[in-house]
Amino acid sequence: MVLSSVRLRSAICTSGKSQKEIAEWCWCSDRQIRNWIREDTNVGVSFLYSLADCLDCRPEDLLIATAIPEGRE
Repeated sequence: MVLSSVRLRSAICTSGKSQKEIAEWCWCSDRQIRNWIREDTNVGVSFLYSLADCLDCRPEDLLIATAIPEGRE
């Protein structure tokens, strides 16, 4: 399971919360939230639970199952 930037972007955009509010909740910058929305940077798993709590969803809602790339097992 990995954090899905598409699911995160969707959750942020439909949450009704401002980027500033989400940033304050997750202890990161507004710029970081903008980067996540534009999918310019990967989201650290360390933010998973605070994002899920802020966006009123389960952490599992922000994850997707994917195969492990060869050589990374």
